[in-house]
Amino acid sequence: MYDAIVIGTGAGGSTVAKDLSHLGRKVLILEKGSKQRDGSYVKHMKTKKIDLKNNLSPEEKRDYEFLTYPLELTNIEEIGGTTTASIGNACFSCSGCYTNSIMQQFEDKNLDIFEELLEASGELNVTYFPKKLWGHSTQLIADAGDELGYIVEPMPKFINFEKCRFCGKCVNGCVYDAKWDGTYFVSEAVEYGAELIEGFNVFEILHENGEVVGVAGINQNNEKHVFKSKRVIVSAGAINTPIILKNSGIKNVGGQMFFDIFTTIGGYLKDANLKNELMMGVKAEFGPYFLSPHYSMQLLPLMERKGVEATENDVIGLMLKFADTCIGTIDLEGNIEKTLTKVDVDMIKDGYEKAVKILLKLGVDENSIVATSLKGAHPGGTAAVGEVVDNNFESEINGLYVCDASVIPEAPGRPPILTIVAIAKKVAKIVNQSI
Repeated sequence: MYDAIVIGTGAGGSTVAKDLSHLGRKVLILEKGSKQRDGSYVKHMKTKKIDLKNNLSPEEKRDYEFLTYPLELTNIEEIGGTTTASIGNACFSCSGCYTNSIMQQFEDKNLDIFEELLEASGELNVTYFPKKLWGHSTQLIADAGDELGYIVEPMPKFINFEKCRFCGKCVNGCVYDAKWDGTYFVSEAVEYGAELIEGFNVFEILHENGEVVGVAGINQNNEKHVFKSKRVIVSAGAINTPIILKNSGIKNVGGQMFFDIFTTIGGYLKDANLKNELMMGVKAEFGPYFLSPHYSMQLLPLMERKGVEATENDVIGLMLKFADTCIGTIDLEGNIEKTLTKVDVDMIKDGYEKAVKILLKLGVDENSIVATSLKGAHPGGTAAVGEVVDNNFESEINGLYVCDASVIPEAPGRPPILTIVAIAKKVAKIVNQSI
């Protein structure tokens, strides 16, 4: 019998496993994937294409063609989860930047994770990206934003800048041991005595008379196994967590889904070389959305379709990331439906125009400006606080907790990893007290 079983090893699962193991608890970690070699994680990224419903006018379809492309929703099902491909962004999700931030959403529900957020920031060694280390294109974008009257500030990162080589390849998994990801906490948990089983696919939480008794799943040899515990923490991510909960008979799961959508808007600037800089080193925030320097491999082919002759080094871009409306759904088979609302479209159009102004200020040829398809790398909302779990992140089944982006009620419009780590630290304290 285990004190706790943790399902998944992303930001939430790795943290809660590490904290409980450090406290001397007997922890079993069940991971669907396995440990991959640093530098290879982007190859393990899974992409689901989703045709968003919309009411775009003919003019909008013409002027914002990228809104008609299928949205690409990505995740990684390996040890460390999507943290392994993150760019190390550590936004604090505070109401000073956006009135409907995660912290504000939780405060509205009388849920306080401020202490845990400070703890998480300390453990991940979060620091702001020093200006002296900004790359050439990052500096150009910051200067252009300042001239346009935007407030441009450094991005907080969980990156050791003394080890960082500023190679622009964070999404591959850092080979220089400079960026934190969930694999570090998983290793710590194992060192503290946790048992880790890789290649195990959990399909059901077992419960009797309203109490958790264990989990059931299949191993990599397709053999069914049952593990016993009175406490289970589901941290499989906002796509897999609701499927597990639905299989387990939990109600109200899979609605209110958001993607924290982003697109990259870019164009031709000779020898910009943004692709070889640390991505998203600065940000300009505008309430529910923000802009940040970002290179996407999709930009060059889109430019070439317009007849622009360029190399990868001549591409400069800005990510527009926004808090989309949380009206998506996911069913038991993992099928996702979502509508791009008028609020979403108006926000995209406003952010797009600001990004174009920055690019034009840099001297980018207006005819070369393109935008990638919409993307989502931080889905959530599928097991939200107040709907599926209570203020202790516990479901209607005693001993069944959820600890990932699923519990966030509405899209934050900001990278959520630091906040998820804070949530996990809160859950670890709650679970530890219940043992």
